[in-house]
Amino acid sequence: MFLNVLLQGSGFPRLRATVTLVQSQKRNILVDSGLCDDADRLVRALAERGLTPDDVDVVVATHLHYDHCGNHLLFRNAKYVVGAKDYVENAHFIRAYHQDSTPGKAATSELLRENYQTVKEFYVRSIVREVTRNIDFYNRVLEQDARFVPVEGSHWLTEEVEVLPTPGHTHGHISVVAHRARTESEGPPKKILVAGDALFTRKSLVENAERELQLAQDVERYSDTRQKLLSTYRHIIPGHDGLVDTAPGHPLEVLP
Repeated sequence: MFLNVLLQGSGFPRLRATVTLVQSQKRNILVDSGLCDDADRLVRALAERGLTPDDVDVVVATHLHYDHCGNHLLFRNAKYVVGAKDYVENAHFIRAYHQDSTPGKAATSELLRENYQTVKEFYVRSIVREVTRNIDFYNRVLEQDARFVPVEGSHWLTEEVEVLPTPGHTHGHISVVAHRARTESEGPPKKILVAGDALFTRKSLVENAERELQLAQDVERYSDTRQKLLSTYRHIIPGHDGLVDTAPGHPLEVLP
């Protein structure tokens, strides 16, 4: 099994989610599809590995925020794996968005504030704006497009690739574990957690990182999930960073 970070994400001021390619048992699996502005970069990154969007079998959305699912529709042959709670809650949200006739979608903004225990105004404005830019995709959620595969609990995509629930950032947030994965760096295979926003950046891996928490539906569950992941996994790809080795003595630098 091979794992490559196709697009490394970034945090503020321009949120870009990391897009990771996992190749296992003749299946091409993407974890998150990134910001819609990065579509051309993503296609080029796939081409560098001899792939086209039509070769992708599965796209896992760690959650359905705009910076993580902006390019799903490029992958017309893929199944879209998503947490069941995320799928249902986003359908409700998009329905409310369409019904909202208030100036500037004020009612939609208020709904976001009600649904998240922690949400900065930056996120409120961004989410409402980006729903508009990504409405074709979000309408597929609302319409229950047959490509979506909502999952609960642990779910195996291959014998080596596991999807597991990591709630907190959203109720239905999921992450991916690539067991025995080889990367572009030398060395033995690694067990790698592709965390999504259960762990945001390298800074999220250090003590008291909860102070960085900008958006969470359930703050307590986010904290519990974070602690569990950090105690279980050494090699981690946060939602907006590259592959990091968290072992003592390592400077939390992104690995090649």
